[in-house]
Amino acid sequence: MGLADRMIRLLWAVGGEEVAERVLRAHWKVLPSDDPAGRALRGRLVEALRWELPGVADQIRQAVLADEISLLDDAERAAPSRATVLAIIRALPFGSSS
Repeated sequence: MGLADRMIRLLWAVGGEEVAERVLRAHWKVLPSDDPAGRALRGRLVEALRWELPGVADQIRQAVLADEISLLDDAERAAPSRATVLAIIRALPFGSSS
């Protein structure tokens, strides 16, 4: 799955089509060459989602988790290393909707 598809899926999971379209149009930027997985872009989009939809922090976190898992290969998915698990935990946004 390509980067654009991943980001659309992430935004759509949290805010639906209208929010996804608006956030992508406003915040899509060229990726830095040292960020091939698109985590910097995802971070910008997550911040925009948190601003647009302040009560959905848990949904955002779940969408980021799904995106991080989609980046793993089959071996990492089947038996993630401690480093992989810690990297995923660090990637999750903080905050809660409760």
